[in-house]
Amino acid sequence: MKKLFLDNLKILFPSIVALIISSLMWDKIKFEYNNPNQIIGYYSIFKYSALNDNLRYVFFIGLPILTYLISFIFFKKITFKSFNEALIFDQNYRKNENMSLYFLFYFIFIIFTFSIASEFNENLIDLFHEGQALSGALNLRLNNELWSGSFIITGLFVDLLNANISWNLFGLKSLSSYRLYIEILNLLTIFVIITFIFNLINGSNLNKNLKTVFFIFFCFFIYFFIDKVSFNYRELPIFLFLLFVHKIFINKKSIYLYSFILGVLPILSLLWSLDRGVFIIFAYLPLVLILGINRKINELFIIIASCIFSILVFYFSIGSIEFYYFLSNSKDILSSSDLLNGIIHPTPFTNEHGSARATKNLLLIILNGVLMINYLYKKKSNLNKNSILFILVFYFLSLIFYKIGLTRSDGGHIKQGGSLNTIIFVYLVIYNILFLIHHKKYLKELNTNFYKYINILFIFIFFAINVPNDYLKNTYNIKSRIVDYINIPDKNFLKKDEILLIKELKLLTKKQKCFQVFSYETAISYYLDKPTCTKFYHIMNMGFKKNQLLFIDELKKSKPKFIVSGGNYQNIGNMKGRNKTELSAKDRFLYIDNFISNNYQLYKTIDKWNILILNK
Repeated sequence: MKKLFLDNLKILFPSIVALIISSLMWDKIKFEYNNPNQIIGYYSIFKYSALNDNLRYVFFIGLPILTYLISFIFFKKITFKSFNEALIFDQNYRKNENMSLYFLFYFIFIIFTFSIASEFNENLIDLFHEGQALSGALNLRLNNELWSGSFIITGLFVDLLNANISWNLFGLKSLSSYRLYIEILNLLTIFVIITFIFNLINGSNLNKNLKTVFFIFFCFFIYFFIDKVSFNYRELPIFLFLLFVHKIFINKKSIYLYSFILGVLPILSLLWSLDRGVFIIFAYLPLVLILGINRKINELFIIIASCIFSILVFYFSIGSIEFYYFLSNSKDILSSSDLLNGIIHPTPFTNEHGSARATKNLLLIILNGVLMINYLYKKKSNLNKNSILFILVFYFLSLIFYKIGLTRSDGGHIKQGGSLNTIIFVYLVIYNILFLIHHKKYLKELNTNFYKYINILFIFIFFAINVPNDYLKNTYNIKSRIVDYINIPDKNFLKKDEILLIKELKLLTKKQKCFQVFSYETAISYYLDKPTCTKFYHIMNMGFKKNQLLFIDELKKSKPKFIVSGGNYQNIGNMKGRNKTELSAKDRFLYIDNFISNNYQLYKTIDKWNILILNK
């Protein structure tokens, strides 16, 4: 035992030294600030290079993991042949008996009933985030243009299509119908996540009874985790990707349908949510490598062919002009995101705001990397080889996913960015505990009936802990509740000062064909039921100087008589708790502010809003 401990310490010690070095080097890694497109954000204020946090992250996690890999290879005497064989599927892999599908259906049914019994969202409107979807959808409905008529920020579905689908689905253009549709998408995402977890656990080396216990415990965790980490419908393509990759890795036979879905998923993911689509595309690198090494030629061919086919279908469906704007728009968003949205990532192991949470996530990423190396190169493992290789792809995706917290380094985004690594770690911990119980036969005296009773008890506890108030009443009245909800007037979701503003603007713009906001309250144009006078319906992310100039050119053509500036959302993109520097619209977009100042004058002030009128 002592020898085993010393052997492991011998392997681990260089990585501990590497971690100390990478921690000390964090603030030393600095690149020259460069911002040729004049994007104003916190990076520009502090003259901070957009490369800094990305390279610091790669170095901080990469040095300890690479050091551990080299140390492991050296002390374990891993040969090149063993190194290569680590990525080969186990062709003799046999799954233990699967747990019953009934348990998957139980949880899906329970969560479904929880959803329909929960109170609907009657909070006041978020004029910024919800305004992005509502005003974008209204622009599409009135102008019938995609990227050529709208500067799409998050993705085609998020910005333009989702709200329109909800309005068509429920037959009513309202905020509440949009919110209800998003809840349906969130519920669908939970179903996909639970189905993925069910398949992941079924592919493990546990017996059927312990698999069921594992699944129930993990459902407890994942249901709580989704709520706390704010997973939502934007993560749907990520878990679809994981689900179908796992299917291919675990099934011996060629599953052509799964390969086809993986081929069309990249373009669909980009349209669903641009950044999530980019994360998934990066995850195809280890997937293609592993399939290639294992000579899964049929799967590779179908994935590549269906990917090309889906892109061609997309191209011919929207036409060459829209496709050009799609590429241009996406390039602008991706290349400007860091400089526009970036908040300097806290230095690990310091008392900086958010450092504790960031450090925990970074250490967890390193720990998972160390565990993956052990699983890949140990001769005997309690996980089957195919599951290990799948988790390797999952881990690679989780590394990219931390970009969410790396760029927008506030508490919520850091927590969300580390969420996939947390899922991997919790899975491995619970699995190893249950495998130890299985291997040591601690519960060998317990019969199947005992497990059935235990599982029923745990499911009942899950139900009792999470059951919504008025569960039976709300479930029974779901149809009338939906009808009442989607018919709530949009004005009911506004504050009093917002109602006054909208009322005044409706009178002023009665004969105007369009309306433009120069504030972060994007939903104002939706409430006026008018398209925006430029393609920039959500001005926060227009970024580049060239887009500001395009905004000005479109204003010159449309000549809106009135513009709104100021408002209650001027701090929406500001750093929380670390700096008092504000970035209102006039701070971010100096060229537009200068043009408006020279061509518009103050007409009226309502609370924090300035209604500006075009000079005669």
